[in-house]
Amino acid sequence: MSKRDWLLILAALKGPAAGLDPVRVQKGMFLLAMEGDLPAQERYEFEPYNYGPMSKEVYRDLDELVVEGLVERTQAPGQAWPRYRATERGRQTAQRLVDESGPDAEQSARKLYEIKRDIVDKTFSGLLNDVYDRYPRYAEKSVFHKT
Repeated sequence: MSKRDWLLILAALKGPAAGLDPVRVQKGMFLLAMEGDLPAQERYEFEPYNYGPMSKEVYRDLDELVVEGLVERTQAPGQAWPRYRATERGRQTAQRLVDESGPDAEQSARKLYEIKRDIVDKTFSGLLNDVYDRYPRYAEKSVFHKT
């Protein structure tokens, strides 16, 4: 599988109907990269940024998934940022990717599901505090200060 495949799977896994905001997408993929048992070529590389770990490649791949009709981007009501969620075609594609990839991919998909559950259950500040506590190096350039 590719990094982009894992990004699609994150969007397709059960979660909030409205989808994920960009910070939760970034943190979900970051936690998978750090805590999932994936080969290096299947993980995004992250650098410290305004709200902790960030990968520009995640945004590029999200844009491609939107253009391909696998993920939809909607505007979060009253907010400046979008939300991302898999389309029906995206969910089917993600399921096929996991089904065709064997037991290691199934285990990684379960880990990603746990990560997604965790990131959607936390408040914005709770999520950032948790990531910063676990990976302080990625808080170095943050404009968000721990509460």
